[in-house]
Amino acid sequence: MQKSRFVLIGNPENRRVHFFQDALQQAGQEAALVIPYLSILNGECELPDVLRDGDTLRIESPGENFAVEKKILALGDLENASGLKDERGRIYHPRLWFQGFSKLMTSIAQQAGHVSWFNHPDDIVSMFNKPLCKQILPDYTLPRLPVFSSYDEFFAYAELQAYSRFFIKLNSSSSASGIVAYECNKRNGKEQAYSTVEIVHGLDGERYYNSLKIKKYTAKKEIRNILNFLFTEGAMVESWIPKAKHEDSSYDLRVVGIAGQRRHAIARLSRGPMTNLHLGNQRCAVDELELSTSTWQEIDTLVEKTMQAFPRSLYAGLDILLPRNDKAPVLLEANAFGDLLPNLLHNGENTYLAEINAVLERQRLAYA
Repeated sequence: MQKSRFVLIGNPENRRVHFFQDALQQAGQEAALVIPYLSILNGECELPDVLRDGDTLRIESPGENFAVEKKILALGDLENASGLKDERGRIYHPRLWFQGFSKLMTSIAQQAGHVSWFNHPDDIVSMFNKPLCKQILPDYTLPRLPVFSSYDEFFAYAELQAYSRFFIKLNSSSSASGIVAYECNKRNGKEQAYSTVEIVHGLDGERYYNSLKIKKYTAKKEIRNILNFLFTEGAMVESWIPKAKHEDSSYDLRVVGIAGQRRHAIARLSRGPMTNLHLGNQRCAVDELELSTSTWQEIDTLVEKTMQAFPRSLYAGLDILLPRNDKAPVLLEANAFGDLLPNLLHNGENTYLAEINAVLERQRLAYA
């Protein structure tokens, strides 16, 4: 019987791949066989030729590689995707990217044969699909609001609501890409929006980029243009719920669920509406929050129920909102690639090592 191998699909140069290989070494395992995304997308690698029954397959994020992004966009039926230029931060056709990514995941699942998964491709796609997550987990996410196709539709709705603060998010994105925190003063009709989206005016019209600095917009024309862009690409609207506070900052939690249980957790502190750490916000150890035992029990239930909704996945990074009014914790997002939390330990293990040890325990139980 051939020994079970660890196999990883990813971008070989990416730090995620290096972290995983380092964790395998710490666990006393051989290095994983790395299959580059480009090899699959270029047709240079046929998975049935390299995978063996019983392999344990991990799919890493395809991000931070523009050649891979272009191939995924081409798979999503974007004409002339190969001619795109690598403009740092530019938001290129997120709807078509997700379409191509979904096709790629489906192809990997069909070709992989009898392997054991860290996260199954179908679950990865489902986690990326924010509206679908709301359908799967209606009791643990924010209520679904109407779907809008334009700024004008959204504004007409917002004007009629008692509550006039909303988040607008692309249906399938990560790292706060294409996100807007919007509010409207109903007394005077004035609007303002905080966003990671930056507008750049060019000869060929407006281009949209992700910025590491939150932009504040007050001009109706700019807000309309950004929201029209997002709604055209496919975006959902959520109520803007005030987050719990710690000292002078609001915060939410990034929790990594592994094998159905809460493991690594960190608070993300911000004085603005977005808490993502790559935007310059601060980490805070969860012990400093002094949350009650009952709150942790609610968080654990939320993690357990979320992971049960993705039964073929070992782990996920979960963004959890603790409402300021002391209501139950709410799942904001589930991220199949949300375990990148360098230097954060739980029981002496980083996220990658904890996941590998969970796989090894699963194998031990299977052969016991």
